[in-house]
Amino acid sequence: MRSRAMLSVEKQILYLISSTRDIDVKTLVDIYEARDVSPQIIRNTLSRLKKDGYIESTERSRYAVTPLGSEFIQTINRKPLLIEQQWDGVWHMVMFEVPEADRKKRDAFRGGLLQLGFGLLYKSVYISPWDYTEDVLLLADNLGITDWVTLGKGSFVHNGITPEKAGEIWSLNSLNEVYLTKQEWIHSRFSPSLESLLKEKPVDDRALFVRFLELGEIIAELGLSDPILPEELLPEGWIGRSCFLEYQRLLRTIAGAIPEESAYRVFVNRFTAS
Repeated sequence: MRSRAMLSVEKQILYLISSTRDIDVKTLVDIYEARDVSPQIIRNTLSRLKKDGYIESTERSRYAVTPLGSEFIQTINRKPLLIEQQWDGVWHMVMFEVPEADRKKRDAFRGGLLQLGFGLLYKSVYISPWDYTEDVLLLADNLGITDWVTLGKGSFVHNGITPEKAGEIWSLNSLNEVYLTKQEWIHSRFSPSLESLLKEKPVDDRALFVRFLELGEIIAELGLSDPILPEELLPEGWIGRSCFLEYQRLLRTIAGAIPEESAYRVFVNRFTAS
């Protein structure tokens, strides 16, 4: 049972595990050694993912993704697709009243809603322009709180959600600043370094994969914060959409540059499909 929000590094490791039938701890330790991540952090992350039911041991020191883990990966993979999706104008609402005795479950549910992209309208009333019904019900079921959760959908007939109000609900000005900071780093450091790597012969597949992980972690981090609102709800000067599309393009470029015979290719194959 998940009882907390997932960290970006956990999402990334879960993604790597889901890319193979199963994987041994040593492989993950070797991968993250190039990013100066300690073996203990990797082992602790695996323990948390196993405890939360996202992965399971297939044999000693080997892990595979569970159905719950696969469902979570599918959920986060769907979120970027919303950038190009046309909104139907329907709002989706989640209302709940979880007893104080189960406040840990209540807090975990709130965290899960925020990561999906819901915004807090009123106390214990969350809204989203996108339909996450299945994800919300799965989250509530995993936490054992379905009896205290009510879902609805429709439109506002008074005091609806304007771009200004959406900006307040989802703290879009602060998020735009985060995008600006990431964009500066991408253009001043990441892209120049990547261009140099892409010119090297023979290809340094390990270095390319490190860049893939580095950028993937940024995308995961932003994906935890960005609700990916439809264009009609976004404020003027919003750069999140263009940044997200650029990062996805860079990720596909890196994936395509990793040779098919590389041991790292299995982890990037889903980004090379046309």
